[in-house]
Amino acid sequence: MKNLYQNKPEYNTETVPLDLSPHEVISLFEDILNSGLSIRSQVTGASMTPFLKGSEILTIRKVCPSSLRIGDLIFFRDRRGFPVLHRIVRKEHERDISIFQTKGDALLNTDDPIFAHDVLGKVSRIEKICPGGKAGYMDMESLSQRSINYLLAVTGLCRSMIYLAVQKSGIYSSLRSLFKKTLF
Repeated sequence: MKNLYQNKPEYNTETVPLDLSPHEVISLFEDILNSGLSIRSQVTGASMTPFLKGSEILTIRKVCPSSLRIGDLIFFRDRRGFPVLHRIVRKEHERDISIFQTKGDALLNTDDPIFAHDVLGKVSRIEKICPGGKAGYMDMESLSQRSINYLLAVTGLCRSMIYLAVQKSGIYSSLRSLFKKTLF
């Protein structure tokens, strides 16, 4: 398989640990992004595995919500006000308002709908340490990466729909009890 991370010259960066609440992080990131600057932040969660494994550095920048596409990784504020980074799996317009359905690649269920004003930014670049210690990056704006992201979004949404259909049909509980009887 082709390595999607392009080699990049090594550079030295320092990490500054911040002891902030999720709401303070959102406020700080929103101020930085609204000023026209980008944010570089390390992935810490597992909801986007296997696409993001947890050690990558993401570059997030502010974009116009109308430019967002299915497959884009967006940084947003959820309904409780917590910061989340997930993939857009559906995009709709209602009365001149953009509404996004998002989902973590590792999760079966989709998130609550996100409104355009809750979107803080979009991942434009992913950096990771490649074998040999060199830094590499993935340009999330390239045609090939946008195509891959679109396919990941569609397959992830299909997976969710199949899971929900199986769960609602009663087959899920029947199979589960069958496995319990067979295995135990």
